[in-house]
Amino acid sequence: MVAVRGEMDLHTSPKVQGAIERASENNGVVGAVVVDMSGVAFMDSTALSALVRSKDALGKRDVSLRLAAPSDAVARIFSVTGFHDFFEIFPSREAAITA
Repeated sequence: MVAVRGEMDLHTSPKVQGAIERASENNGVVGAVVVDMSGVAFMDSTALSALVRSKDALGKRDVSLRLAAPSDAVARIFSVTGFHDFFEIFPSREAAITA
């Protein structure tokens, strides 16, 4: 599980991507990495790109990326860009964990 807070932008996106990859490596056999996005106030295109790269990297190891509880700002970005159909997005952390 990775919990993201604040802004996901050019400066923070690589850190988030690294945290996602470490979460998949540190859990041994894991079927999914859940990213709690409820605390994200702002997200730009570099953040979307980092999430796509993370999803692709995890997918090569048969690990899924689940995004949980996106804030209103993040949900709006996913909707406007069409990425709401690309990612597995869950309304809550609990729903993403138990899926």
